[in-house]
Amino acid sequence: MDWVLHKNLNNLNLFWQALNAEEQDGLFTHTSWPNKQWFADFSLPSGIALPAGKTFITIAELNSGKLSGYAVKGQLVVMNLSLKNNAKKQQPVNYTSQKIIKLTSEESATIWATSCGLAFGYEIDHNVIQKLLNDPKASVLSYIINDQIVGTAISYKSGDTLGIHQLGTVPGFRKMGVAAALMEHLIIQAQYDDIDYVSLQASKAGLHLYEKMGFQELTKITSLVAAE
Repeated sequence: MDWVLHKNLNNLNLFWQALNAEEQDGLFTHTSWPNKQWFADFSLPSGIALPAGKTFITIAELNSGKLSGYAVKGQLVVMNLSLKNNAKKQQPVNYTSQKIIKLTSEESATIWATSCGLAFGYEIDHNVIQKLLNDPKASVLSYIINDQIVGTAISYKSGDTLGIHQLGTVPGFRKMGVAAALMEHLIIQAQYDDIDYVSLQASKAGLHLYEKMGFQELTKITSLVAAE
């Protein structure tokens, strides 16, 4: 596996493990949201029984044989931005004087989970977010307009890589630069912290923004559900 791709997937693996995952024989399964199941290398061994309500995640090239018992739910584009040759270093944004706020309280995590759920169209377990606030590798960010959380993002650090997760904008506030502002903030923070790579897994909706910011496609990651 390409080393840059490995850094991206390793960050995703460690981030998901931090979200109340249980492990058995190398197979990780979430106990609640985000309801994923995966191996650390995101392979797709045969004979995996997918529990109801869970989504299996893999980077394997799929064919009809490998898909036996599964159905494709969707795909994301695995992308990285290299900061190694970028000498520009800016002072990170002061959280207390900007629209972008880092969460610190359990109460705000509950509100954040509701807003993030609106942005993505599914329910977010606020208990998982509350636990993440105590993880020194994680930062949970909000974009605020009129005292309302209208944009969300989570960053997760693994070695020299900063992963960006749950970057979303609440309907009604899209196309106002919210996602771009959060991305810019996270990239500046990564530069200041001497991060070499910023990683993410992009939906079709966010692909143009990330390409514009210099992210490069590495591969695709596939979500599988049990076939009916």
